[in-house]
Amino acid sequence: MVAKLSTIRRKIRNGEKLGFSERARAVNKGLLASKSKRRKNVKK
Repeated sequence: MVAKLSTIRRKIRNGEKLGFSERARAVNKGLLASKSKRRKNVKK
């Protein structure tokens, strides 16, 4: 089952934990940065 974007946005806003597929969908839709991008930003 694919999580709705509204559910993912609510979880991000409320600081709730995202499941694997929810996190992947959020990254694909640009709602969250990928872990690799965050790591690159930290090293700069």
